[in-house]
Amino acid sequence: MRWLFILLFFSGFVASAQKNTADIYSLEQFQQRVLQENDTLYVVNFWATWCGPCIKEMPHFKALSKEMKDKPVKFILMSLDARADLQQLNSFLDKKKIDIETHLFAGGDPNVWINQLEPSWEGSIPATFLYQKGRKLSFKESYFSTKNDLESFIINHR
Repeated sequence: MRWLFILLFFSGFVASAQKNTADIYSLEQFQQRVLQENDTLYVVNFWATWCGPCIKEMPHFKALSKEMKDKPVKFILMSLDARADLQQLNSFLDKKKIDIETHLFAGGDPNVWINQLEPSWEGSIPATFLYQKGRKLSFKESYFSTKNDLESFIINHR
């Protein structure tokens, strides 16, 4: 019986240790992460917990990240929630069981970093970028209404 208790205790510990938690990411950290010289395709979604269209498309990102987990594709969520809302963001990730790499973006002045990432970006979210081999391949400033729309965006812009 004692072994069962120990097994259940450590099973719960491992499960809680695997919980997705966001950290705060600077513009420099973001660029280092996605501008790598490798064959991995980075699908980066800028979103926020207060953004209705962002939440509406989140299941598509979750589903495709699972379907493509054995491919050289990495999904990254960049939250534009306020820094003070990091705990709320982490609660949201836990509640919605989002296990995609997530960061709270702290890039400084949006008038500067938005222009650096994509001059045509007006700053609305959701916005999705594709990066591969150290460069940006594509950008979309709109939400994906279906999983197939997101998948087509990824496949057609590689």
